[in-house]
Amino acid sequence: MPFFVKGTDTSGTVSLRRDNAAGAVKKARELLDDGSWDVEIIGPDGLPHPIAEFEAMYPASAATAIHAT
Repeated sequence: MPFFVKGTDTSGTVSLRRDNAAGAVKKARELLDDGSWDVEIIGPDGLPHPIAEFEAMYPASAATAIHAT
């Protein structure tokens, strides 16, 4: 089930596909660390979620992504 990570930087908006929640959280954190803003994850429900909200919905996946970095 795909997850999409969206963020904006000085060059424009980027949308990236990830195959799992942990990968989506990891990429979202990387975008934030690189200076992107309006970073959100679009989950299987098709709705955009800020990272903190997404982590609350998928706590095990978020923990995996934190330890993977």
